[in-house]
Amino acid sequence: MIEVTREAGIVHMTIRRPEKKNALTPAMYNTLSATVDEAGADASVHALVITGCEGIFTAGNDIDDFRSRARADNPGPSAGLAFIERLIHCDTPVIAGVEGSAIGIGTTLLLHCDLVISGESAVYRTPFTDIGVTPEAASTVMGPLWMGFRRATQLLVLGEELGAEEAVNAGLVTHRVADGAAEARALAEARRLTTKSRDALRAGKQLMLAPWREQALAALDQEREAFAERLQSEEVRHRLGV
Repeated sequence: MIEVTREAGIVHMTIRRPEKKNALTPAMYNTLSATVDEAGADASVHALVITGCEGIFTAGNDIDDFRSRARADNPGPSAGLAFIERLIHCDTPVIAGVEGSAIGIGTTLLLHCDLVISGESAVYRTPFTDIGVTPEAASTVMGPLWMGFRRATQLLVLGEELGAEEAVNAGLVTHRVADGAAEARALAEARRLTTKSRDALRAGKQLMLAPWREQALAALDQEREAFAERLQSEEVRHRLGV
């Protein structure tokens, strides 16, 4: 489930499915999308915060959902990529607090956050090529933008893991904190933003992202097609055990 809590000027989304390492299902993505939309339309909200629970950010997309989509002749639109599209369009600052594992879309969604707070032992990995699929979530544009082409290739194509210090050095993570402190620091940063002008925060983010948003949306569409084609290939079906 996605637990949504609110305090003055802040909407906090907690990924809470610890029995599955906080893996994300279509229903969970739909809740995330709706929450981002509602927060963006609420003039009192200065910041969005997203965290995991019980020492894990998220194991990424639920593998059973991948298997279902691989089996289907016409799987329909991806709820996960619909959520990423909401993040691309979101003018409200988004802050992530990461503990433990951030896998697959758990890493690529961070490319659409304005601040990322990482616990010391957090790990970032996108095992796309391990299962035979391609990068997603507009990461082919935003990854090189944040990290540079070669480091983005290591993460997104070669599937190499980044630790917290490496993620800071790469530009994926903003701040590294002690294990267990990422959520508190993310909320503290959000509270700091509530003292600032909401309209100025949103306008500043719009200006900063203006050169990249259309490119990100175009990449999202291209990646969606490539990912779907790979997901229904015989190789990927075999790797997923479908």
